Parts: sequence; structure tokens; C-alpha cells
Amino acid sequence: MHQFIDLTAEVIAGIERQRRPEARMAAAVREHVVYHGLHAQGAFVTDSEIRALSPRNKQLLIAKRDSYQELFIGLIEDGVRAGVFTVSEVRIAAYAILLECTGVALWFSPDGRLTLDEVAEIHIELVLGSLGASRRAIAAAVRATRQVQPAPA
Repeated sequence: MHQFIDLTAEVIAGIERQRRPEARMAAAVREHVVYHGLHAQGAFVTDSEIRALSPRNKQLLIAKRDSYQELFIGLIEDGVRAGVFTVSEVRIAAYAILLECTGVALWFSPDGRLTLDEVAEIHIELVLGSLGASRRAIAAAVRATRQVQPAPA
């Protein structure tokens, strides 16, 4: 569970560095993708082995996961209210985004053609595009998250 707390803290820190709804979502996506690219094994275990936990630990992890999902749901709702996102079903959009971005842990390789930062930017484009953000807003959000992105550890 420690790893999940670290992920949440990273995502919240990224969000808090941004003001516009699309840049806040972009920051969340970037942090989520980078985290899963850097911690692939831990992410896989956390996501796939929840069934092996004791009932108490399973309940705690599910509560943390649900809270994390609510964070993304809130980001989408903020974008809809601001008129920058158009989504027919916010919860399903959030679940799809999280599944897409978490999937990086399954296939990303640091020895591959693209860097983790490039993969994160592609995911930002895909996510914001799926939420109905304009190309201009997407480009601005990518730039905004680049400007404040700390160097990888």
C-alpha cells in the first residue's frame, strides 16, 4: 500500500502545480504514467494481486483505489464545468483513462524507441483528446506540464 500512497502524493503534487482544468488533468496523467513506467513490477503486483490480501488489507486498498479514482473523476468534472471537456459518462471516462495509463507498466521498456516522458506526452494527448479538449488546449497542457516536470530520479 505504501506504493499507492506515493503514487497519490505524486499525482496530487503535479495537479497542484497547475491551474487550468486541462493542465491539471495533463499533470495527473503525466505523473500516473511516469510512476507506472518507473515502478512496473510494484504496479503489477498492486493491481493484479489484490485478491491475495487479507480482508482488512484488501478493504483498505480498495478504499485508497476508490479515493484515487475520485480524484480523476473530479478532474474530469472540473473540465466539463469549465467547458473544456465534453464527456457523456464521467466515471466510465475516468476508469478508461486509469486503465489506459496504468497499462504502461505492462509494456513500457526504458530500452524502447520512446522515452518515458515521450510516452507520457502521448498519453496526455490521447486522454485530453478523448475528453474533447481542443488541439490548442492539449498542446498548451503538454507545454505546461513540461515546464514544471521535475527531473526523473
